[in-house]
Amino acid sequence: MEWNASITYGALGGLVVEIVVFYGRIAAWQTARHRALAKDRRRDRLPRLDKYIDPPSDALAALTRLSLGAGAGWIFHPQLTGALATVAVGASAPALLRQLGSARTLQAVLGGSGSPAPVDAGGADAAAVPGGSEVLES
Repeated sequence: MEWNASITYGALGGLVVEIVVFYGRIAAWQTARHRALAKDRRRDRLPRLDKYIDPPSDALAALTRLSLGAGAGWIFHPQLTGALATVAVGASAPALLRQLGSARTLQAVLGGSGSPAPVDAGGADAAAVPGGSEVLES
């Protein structure tokens, strides 16, 4: 897939997630209004929309999610073969990039250490080798 299409579809994935988050806020506001109407019929006690939506911070979060989706689409474009896969990568960009950034081999390269430190996960991630070094199992 071309890199510019990957960027566009990745950003679209970020937009889809942001729309779902926005819908969740609107649904919470609607539920609060229905609950308030069920308790008291007076309209002056209904919750206001601005208690559930903050346009400046929500717009910045949406822009950030779009940027992360576009960036993930660009980073992973050689591995992505279809639009749906690219949208999925864009939608999962924050988690995907967080996981990529916390990879032990990447930390070792960025930190300049010779070998990554073993992670104690009950012995599931690293196995001792007779030579004294450790190897990661996949």
